[in-house]
Amino acid sequence: MAPPDAGPQQRKSAETRVTILKAAIDCLARVGYARTTTQLIAKVAKMSRGAMLHHYSTKQELIESVTDYAFLRHLEQFIAAVRELPEVERTRDNIGILIDWRLYQSAEYSAYLELTVAARTDAELRAMFVLKAQRHDRVWREELERVFPEWAGDPERLSRSRRLVQTVMSGMVLNREIWDDPAMERALLAFLAATLLKIRDGELDWPEWDEVGLSPAA
Repeated sequence: MAPPDAGPQQRKSAETRVTILKAAIDCLARVGYARTTTQLIAKVAKMSRGAMLHHYSTKQELIESVTDYAFLRHLEQFIAAVRELPEVERTRDNIGILIDWRLYQSAEYSAYLELTVAARTDAELRAMFVLKAQRHDRVWREELERVFPEWAGDPERLSRSRRLVQTVMSGMVLNREIWDDPAMERALLAFLAATLLKIRDGELDWPEWDEVGLSPAA
């Protein structure tokens, strides 16, 4: 998080902030938003609450930084892993789905999902989180166009496909312990990967609302 030309003190401060952010992510993933306090975060970070407040004076300020940090960690790890794939694994085998699913099970995504759910009923959190999440959605789309150039010719198709992935995987994460069915997980991921390839190659298209017999009031 420190700039390349940062001095020792700046680097130390940046490292301390990362330690705090990682501790906050751990707390959010384990105990949820309501029970994540500055005292608990400081304890997990193994520093005094006063030392932590020197970097983040309020829980709200810290959560704002956590929201961006968790998102960027997910995005950066996904992009880096996809770029390392041989072309055939990226374009034919759609291994990106497995990479994404692995990251959906990370502490960073668990924390981000916790904030997504908590923002529904917490007005202060919602006012901050929704704007950031909307910006994150735009960044995702832009980065996907770069790392998957075969999709770049149809941004709308890519955007819809990405949201399909988000919807399926977030639902899988939320229901994982309830279903307790690894075979079903594999089947869903295989179906999702195959469906995306058909959409990309023009073998399957997004139907219009009235093409599937849905009434306007549905």
